[in-house]
Amino acid sequence: MLMITIDLKDFGPILSSKESGQQIYDLIIKAKPRENKITIDLQGIKSMATYCAKQIFGTLYVELTPSIFSKQIILANVSEDVKAAILLGIRFAVSK
Repeated sequence: MLMITIDLKDFGPILSSKESGQQIYDLIIKAKPRENKITIDLQGIKSMATYCAKQIFGTLYVELTPSIFSKQIILANVSEDVKAAILLGIRFAVSK
């Protein structure tokens, strides 16, 4: 198992487009989150659209299962506002 860090600062400071959401999701999937621990560094990300949070983290949560997601995906340097958007995105993905 590898420890992989994905730094999102080049996508920020606001994550709100479908394109950037897809790119970030693709980066995470290429890092093989079922096999490796993935740290997602959100340093410098000030805001995230709920749509992006659902597209990235909600999809991962559903695809990986809550158990694997919680063990393999680590959020680093995440502000309370961005964390709230991510939790909302996961909730929307689970309830669809």
